Amino acid sequence: MGHVQRDGDKVIIEGVRPVTWKSGEMCEFASCLVSALGSLGEDVSYPYIMGTSGAAFRFTLRPGAWDFGNYAIQNVSPDPFEPVRRAFRAAGYACSIHVPEGDATDEDAARIVGSIDRGVPVLATRVCGPSDCSILTGYDAGGEVLLGWSTYQDIKDDHDIPHDPATGYFRKPGWRGHIPDYTLIGERSGRPPLREVYLDALRWGAGLLRMPAMGDRVTGLRGLAAWAAEMRDDASFPAGDEGAMAERYVSTTINITMLRDHCQAEPFLAQVAGDAPDLAPEALQAAACYGRVARIRARMDDLIPDDFTERGIRGMYDPAVRRAFADEVLRILDAEAEAVGCLERLLARCG
Repeated sequence: MGHVQRDGDKVIIEGVRPVTWKSGEMCEFASCLVSALGSLGEDVSYPYIMGTSGAAFRFTLRPGAWDFGNYAIQNVSPDPFEPVRRAFRAAGYACSIHVPEGDATDEDAARIVGSIDRGVPVLATRVCGPSDCSILTGYDAGGEVLLGWSTYQDIKDDHDIPHDPATGYFRKPGWRGHIPDYTLIGERSGRPPLREVYLDALRWGAGLLRMPAMGDRVTGLRGLAAWAAEMRDDASFPAGDEGAMAERYVSTTINITMLRDHCQAEPFLAQVAGDAPDLAPEALQAAACYGRVARIRARMDDLIPDDFTERGIRGMYDPAVRRAFADEVLRILDAEAEAVGCLERLLARCG
């Protein structure tokens, strides 16, 4: 367990690794889980969690909606918490997921406080800013103020409360109406055999790539095709409406972040090949496909970068740039279609 420091009504777990996009870990859930497990003495890699959860293989889009929620870990699959359960199982830990009905209750607060008292961080949606996942690492005022790490904690528009001076953890009073769900880390059960984990993860990943739709969202390879079509539809980009164009740009950056997540498939598949040599032939072929995805995604920064600079926003206004961007999305689609074919051959042979 993490080392717990107590000072009156304030309790913190010391030394929990920060969660920040500056690390290159864009998936907040995976980054928070790696950080939480690290505080418990576990060495679990970010690509491993990305691969076993399915986040490295997902793409979700609501056509025409420019929905900022496309990225949420709860929108990876029809069961919103399946990626969470899969990641915990692959890491060798039990978990319990709690969804308050409305504001969090005293019982919810007691669960969170109790876990922190034991030196075990808690994962939670939102709390500090519109985060896909924050990590809760302490509390104050008997639990009425929560402390932790969030990728949004330094964005004043999302969180303007001074951080804890001793640790840098955010401080969030009035949190009970800002926690749609939270996950408690349970007992360590030990990881299943790695070959079993990998085959299950690759079956799951291939299924996500092939999944055609999820309610009003299109997913996987079809989601990429739908995004390319959107970027080619000039009528969807009203250049005279700055608000709409800003919305289109933010939505595009969120989709680019999903592509950044896909770049984690290459190291994950390389890990599969190294740990399970009989899976290596097709796993390495698929990894090479995702190496192409990474190179194509990097090229897209020359067209519409997701850095919120003037150059990125200006690219959204140029139909020729948008069409070139869509061409790159289709090249990624081709590479991932080849990759899923490799995975399906592996599964037919071994799975």
